[in-house]
Amino acid sequence: MGKSVKILTVATAILLFIALYLIFGYAQVEKTMLEVQKIFYLHVSAAIIVYLAFGVNFLFSIKYLIKRKSDDDLLAASAAEIGLVFCTIVLLSGPIWARYAWKTWWTWEARLTSTLVLWLMYVGYFILRSALTEDKRKIYSAVLGIIAFFDVPIVHFATKFWETKMHPERGSKFDLLPTMLNTWMTVLATFVILFLVLLILQYQTKKTESRYEVIRRKHLQELT
Repeated sequence: MGKSVKILTVATAILLFIALYLIFGYAQVEKTMLEVQKIFYLHVSAAIIVYLAFGVNFLFSIKYLIKRKSDDDLLAASAAEIGLVFCTIVLLSGPIWARYAWKTWWTWEARLTSTLVLWLMYVGYFILRSALTEDKRKIYSAVLGIIAFFDVPIVHFATKFWETKMHPERGSKFDLLPTMLNTWMTVLATFVILFLVLLILQYQTKKTESRYEVIRRKHLQELT
């Protein structure tokens, strides 16, 4: 791990503590939902990171299909793994919020359903990667990553495509008190930096594993 990555990792850890303090010690309590509203800061920020991570996967999948460089495949897979983790956070935190707001843990509402489909598609992405040989894995997973990304705008605009009274429509205005807005912006910035750190670390790990696999294969060839 390079010195710059170590510094960035430490800075991210500090920002995470600051973000938690702002959520529970600084941001005012919302009058209607009370403390449950604090899930908003994590839930919405995680959702934005899902878009970012799968967007990176989409771009590097296209780049791999054009240039066929292994590094692009490793970056695409790294971004997809992180995106899947944050998508899981979204799907787990959402029902906690929904239980209080909608009186149910789950409903087949447009955005919830399309987010679940998105999660399942990227689970399939990694099942596909584990089931194929190296060359086919890179090509087919890149194609699936490109196809799966098209569900992201469906998730984002789900409330425009299908009328729903659950999630607020994208672009609709909602008022946040200054303490709430400042907290959310800090949490979002922290999550973005966290994503970058995780992407670098995951890519470096996969790069090392790839080099080890090449050495292992050469060693096996020499033995045979």
